[in-house]
Amino acid sequence: MGSSQRKRARTASSSSSSTTTTTSAGDSSNTPADTSAKDSGKSDEMPTSTKREPAQDSFLVMAGTYERILYGLEARSIGNQLTLNPQFIFPAHIGCIKAVSAGGRYLASGSTDEIIKLYDLKKRVELGSLHEHTGSVTALQFHGSTHLLSASEDGAICIFRTRDWEPLKVLRGHKGAVNSIAIHPSGKLALSVAQDRTIVIWNLLTGQRASRTKTPQIGEIVAWSPSGSHYIVAYATEVQVYKVGQAEPLTTVFSQQRILSALIVTYKNADYVLCGCQDKRVRIYSAKGTELASVQFHENRIKGLSAIEMTLGGTEHTVLVSISSDGRIKAWKLADMIDPVDGYSGAVLDLQIEPLATYNADVRLTCVTTSSGEF
Repeated sequence: MGSSQRKRARTASSSSSSTTTTTSAGDSSNTPADTSAKDSGKSDEMPTSTKREPAQDSFLVMAGTYERILYGLEARSIGNQLTLNPQFIFPAHIGCIKAVSAGGRYLASGSTDEIIKLYDLKKRVELGSLHEHTGSVTALQFHGSTHLLSASEDGAICIFRTRDWEPLKVLRGHKGAVNSIAIHPSGKLALSVAQDRTIVIWNLLTGQRASRTKTPQIGEIVAWSPSGSHYIVAYATEVQVYKVGQAEPLTTVFSQQRILSALIVTYKNADYVLCGCQDKRVRIYSAKGTELASVQFHENRIKGLSAIEMTLGGTEHTVLVSISSDGRIKAWKLADMIDPVDGYSGAVLDLQIEPLATYNADVRLTCVTTSSGEF
């Protein structure tokens, strides 16, 4: 492909029906400044706060699949229960979908076909695609509705502005495929882990690498706590818990089973680490590293977890959504999992709880995200 063909060809803005960029991540680590943004006085900096208000009585669940299909469901409360009803199905990619993220009215999916697809959740239409990467897209995360970060097997992390889907910056700090990224709730920092056995902290205000640290194993997942005071790095069978500003982990969580998904949740002002494992179970750990309980969520390995706040039966709750290779999407009340272990110090509990709702997509699910659905 000639150099003139490789230049960006942005055919429509984010408010139009399609968006296409064709710049390769190998072209440049700095994208040209957008003069129109300068003229209008609008800043390209990521906002420093994106506190998400709890959904009132419903939220959206989006899941990617090996079959290249993107599913969209609405979870709606009926008393103390939920219903999961299909809202849309997009034949999104020509390869397995590996990542999905929602921010405001926008939905993005990434695939082994090296493409990021964009959708408008309000209008339920496809907006277009982004072609910045030269390897499988491995991770996506929105910060609010203004910026999107993407990571790839090509080792690059791209920052996009959603106003016009301009690629503002390509971050380069890894020598191998990037496995996971996580944006701090403030929008000022991001974490990334990769096949090169490093974790990088990025300063998103400057677009520069703040630090790069070797990890004992290949980091597969990074995630921030809701408050942003702690973060986790998940490996194959263990999770390290860090406090912001400290180089050494506070504790290490060990699992007898391979960890396929992990996140930190907060309940009654205490943080808990949840790990979705190969053996169909979610394991619950205190922030100090103590295994408290486990719950069988599915009939096959757990591929993804996502947490969201909502009003259920007139009370605000954290709802956990899980997906599995068994094809089922399930919603769970976090309180049902944490209340039995709150203040508990005995042997690890084998909890028996029922999901709030179950939907059988009858496909091999790979990734999941949730959104309040309020645009």
